[in-house]
Amino acid sequence: MLSIIFISIFFIIIFLINAKNFGVKSFDEYATARGSFGVIAISLAVFSTWYVGATFTAFAGYSVGYGFMGMYVLSYATLTMLSLYLVAEKSYIWGKKYHISTQAELMDLRYKSKAVRVIVGVAGVAFTAPWLLMEWITQGFVFSYATGGTISPVIGMLIGIVVVLAYVSFGGMKSVITANIFQGAFMFFVGITVMFYMIFKFFGGFNEGMATLVQKYPETLTFPGPGWEMPTAFWTSIIITSGLGGFMWPWVFNKIFASDSIRSIKQSALIAPIIGAVFYVVFQFLGNFLYIFETARMNPEEAFLWAAAEAGPLVMAVLSTVVMATSIATVSGIIQAMSTSISRDVAGVIKRDISEKSAITIARISVVAIGTICAFMATVDVGALINIALLTYQGIIMIFPVVLLGLYWKRANKEGALVGMIVGTIISMSLTVMNPSFIGSLGWTPGVYGLITVFVIMIIYGAAKPVEQHVEQLWTDVEDARTTKRKKIFAAKNPEAETVILSEKIK
Repeated sequence: MLSIIFISIFFIIIFLINAKNFGVKSFDEYATARGSFGVIAISLAVFSTWYVGATFTAFAGYSVGYGFMGMYVLSYATLTMLSLYLVAEKSYIWGKKYHISTQAELMDLRYKSKAVRVIVGVAGVAFTAPWLLMEWITQGFVFSYATGGTISPVIGMLIGIVVVLAYVSFGGMKSVITANIFQGAFMFFVGITVMFYMIFKFFGGFNEGMATLVQKYPETLTFPGPGWEMPTAFWTSIIITSGLGGFMWPWVFNKIFASDSIRSIKQSALIAPIIGAVFYVVFQFLGNFLYIFETARMNPEEAFLWAAAEAGPLVMAVLSTVVMATSIATVSGIIQAMSTSISRDVAGVIKRDISEKSAITIARISVVAIGTICAFMATVDVGALINIALLTYQGIIMIFPVVLLGLYWKRANKEGALVGMIVGTIISMSLTVMNPSFIGSLGWTPGVYGLITVFVIMIIYGAAKPVEQHVEQLWTDVEDARTTKRKKIFAAKNPEAETVILSEKIK
């Protein structure tokens, strides 16, 4: 029961540090925390929401079961952070000037299309749902495993649901990121420490563990790893779709609107992958080493928790709390983003003059509704769900060309965005369902074919029409913001010049 004590203490700390954030009264505060968070907060928020709780369960199946294949996470996480860096400036500038709260709303501003907004918003919610469900099922599984079955998976999941719904509903984005700061720091320092301990306890250290793998299981250290028969192109495909599609998740993208500056976002795009890389490398080493044990090889999704239990009650308690911290961080971000999108991008489009009070009420009702739906879907097997969750990248990546071209190419237009997203999604989902033989033989996942389709369609439509007037204004907004920034930097470095300018204004 030590695990329950540790997890309960963790939950209490989350509520204590968030007590001052409860009771938000404006939708802007609920959705973006009024853009009040700096680089450290955003870095830890991105890190803690990016590495999901299922990393220690479902994704462990890759690291433990397939060895080298698990390293794909590092590659696509880095690509995702590059996407964050590329979209940071214009998203932040337009978000601040036009009071943008969601990714879909940003696309509405860029393309002047409610249809684009609704499709992006609905796609974000729909493709996110399996990840949310997977995380809550993971929480239930951890509760059950840590207590030796005393708490059933369903009851454990319900506990996690109640905790998250409470502080997200009352505090919105400010509660989410405030909790993420603590969760991210806890994941990094405590998580790495406990994984280091397990490596040295079971294998005598990194050198000894690697020596054993090289001698007995060398296939775990080479591509594609034991038991993996997919073509090399599949490796490239999942990095492309996961990496480029990863930043399209609403719960990741909306961190831009909670940031206090472009600089904070760009620095976070550099810091978050470094933190994540250190964390995941240790995770991957432990996963690789656990392959040495037959029990872990036979049950890779349970390998980390099994090893923690073998190491003793204290290690089990600490690791289960780390997994819970990881999962709660992701779930809170997903719930907040989904509820904001439902209120802003669906209800707000249907009824344009919706009041602040009604918008917050709808968001909070959405939080409860989402939690209730997930509670009724608690019987899905997390091992099967990970495959469904990974397939959602084949859909969410269709938004990437719409965002990237919208931010970097003036000629991108709503017709191309709409037709591209619809046709690209149909192609990707059809290939996913029908699974024709060339998908398996060539190795390229359905999302790659859909992604290329969206790019081609948007380029054709863009070349066929002139640049729209509202787009020119948006680009002017960016230039004005850059000019203002340069003036501020110059004034800061040359205080005498600022004094002269002010005196001239007074005259």
